Amino acid sequence: MPKISSYVINTTPEATDILIGTDVTNGQTKNFTVDSLSGVALNLYLKQTNWQFISTDPSPSERPYGSLSFQNYGGDGTAWSSISSMYINTRMPDNPVVSLPFLQRLVGENIIIQDVRASARFGVYKLNSLTLVSDDIYDMSLTYVSGNSTLARLKYYSIQYDEASNVSDKHFVFTQANPSAQWTIVHNLNKYPSVAVVNNNDIVVNGEIEYTSLNELTATFSGGFSGKAYLN
Repeated sequence: MPKISSYVINTTPEATDILIGTDVTNGQTKNFTVDSLSGVALNLYLKQTNWQFISTDPSPSERPYGSLSFQNYGGDGTAWSSISSMYINTRMPDNPVVSLPFLQRLVGENIIIQDVRASARFGVYKLNSLTLVSDDIYDMSLTYVSGNSTLARLKYYSIQYDEASNVSDKHFVFTQANPSAQWTIVHNLNKYPSVAVVNNNDIVVNGEIEYTSLNELTATFSGGFSGKAYLN
């Protein structure tokens, strides 16, 4: 049998190429595909920097390090729009440093929870608060903004600041053409904006503002008039 060093080195391996290795549990020689080894290496990296969504109770153990889950577990295939709270273990596997300081910086901001291996699977939320449940596990209070696809079990998810919906200078000008005592304003700013209302003579008119969602509000006045609302 030729020496291994005599074989030609393949600098462009294919995913289906086979490598020879040893099973650490029994010492037997085995074949491994490049694709399978790549998957193992990637998952080892992902679990150090991202969170895996688990849907089954790991009892009697605690919720695994670096995991996302619902209070009572379950939830595979959940629509992003129906999520308002998730449990997160802020301690990462094989890593003594917890991710809590990073997450605390995101409180009050819009975040993206995204499948790191399928970018089209994501949810955008306002992170309202982090409440300690036990040890390194926190309850994330979330307000849904937008999303695509659904939450899937055992997938790894990154949590990141959403620059697109956190732009500080986003604004909207609404024109009420017909006199009305109640204005319904759809602004799509993904936030609760400040509101200044003026009539057609550019005189400020005060009213009662009700935020019906992150993207819509109503302004109610003592009498009907037309004018503009400036939202920031």
